[in-house]
Amino acid sequence: MLELGKRAANARQMLNLLYRKPVVSAADIEKALSVSTPTANALIRDFENLGMLQEITGQQRGRAYAFDRYLPPVSG
Repeated sequence: MLELGKRAANARQMLNLLYRKPVVSAADIEKALSVSTPTANALIRDFENLGMLQEITGQQRGRAYAFDRYLPPVSG
């Protein structure tokens, strides 16, 4: 989490959220962490780049993301 710089505090909160709810949307993150849409999307990108989240819907809107370290692999 240290590599996330100023988003590290939000990233820790998001990690706690993911252990409670391993499939999330950007809206879930916004609500649970009280952050803006751009912040939620930036956290999602960071977690995807770290290999911790995987987009599972294949859509442009209403995407859902699975916490890879908690759930079995998603076959597509």
